[in-house]
Amino acid sequence: MNIQKLHVFMTLVKTRKMTDTANKLGLSTPTVSFHIKSLEEDYGIRLFRTNAGGYRLTDGGEMLYHYAKQLIQINQALEKSVEDYKNGKNGAIKLGASGVPAHLFMPELIHQLAERYPRIKVSLDVKTAPEIEKRLLSQELDCGLIMETGNIEPDLVYVPITKDKIVLAFSSQNHPFALKEAIEEEDIFNQTLLVHRLSSSTGHFSKTWLQEQRLQMEMIHLDSVSTIIKMLSYGKAVALISKRLIENEKHLNYIEFQNQDLERQIYFVYHRHLWVSNPFRYFQELIQKLQREVDFSK
Repeated sequence: MNIQKLHVFMTLVKTRKMTDTANKLGLSTPTVSFHIKSLEEDYGIRLFRTNAGGYRLTDGGEMLYHYAKQLIQINQALEKSVEDYKNGKNGAIKLGASGVPAHLFMPELIHQLAERYPRIKVSLDVKTAPEIEKRLLSQELDCGLIMETGNIEPDLVYVPITKDKIVLAFSSQNHPFALKEAIEEEDIFNQTLLVHRLSSSTGHFSKTWLQEQRLQMEMIHLDSVSTIIKMLSYGKAVALISKRLIENEKHLNYIEFQNQDLERQIYFVYHRHLWVSNPFRYFQELIQKLQREVDFSK
């Protein structure tokens, strides 16, 4: 269905004159006549009869007018909905994040996004970095924050935000390490190690570090950062964990190892062929602001 033809038809119904219809729509009179004849040819019926009062609808024209009004209204609603979607007045944005950046940055980012676009639906999927990359590749998610995995997908855009380091954390009050001025390798042998399961990169780096140090440790994999922090407070375990996650926890202390392999990049990632909506564009602006803030805080 050609919407322009219907607009010409509907306008002629109201004005009843070709010249008035042409002037109102900014068209020539022959163009108006062409659209009306084209509609009649499309449906194989006569739409108007003419007399001294101008153009009046035939019975077939009355039928078309009845449905044309509905089609015009639906089209107007569609155009408004599309425009609202592009401007972030409705629609959705689907975010993903691996464990550490989900905990560090997503709450504030989602809050600011919801403040700017209160009517869109925002969702967050928290999984391992490789799982988030897979969902971004299939465009099930719009964008995400992940820790580096050592893998670069050519169809994804990786924007570095900041770096994070894995440290060995323990209770500053209840763990024996808190009383030591220096910790030797043999001190770690009998420790229980807590690892954040949802951060696959932390698990990878932890395993690599343990192999390099030739350490055999009992490991407990947990899904929750808050659970790890709570268990550390008991003083019965240590954790290889993001420095940014625990550096403000007053009841915890940590050791930084001189190992560049324990430093990781946090990326903002999205599909290079993703359609850029206004909410997504604003989220990019929030990411740029975050980059400046973390650089300034270094």
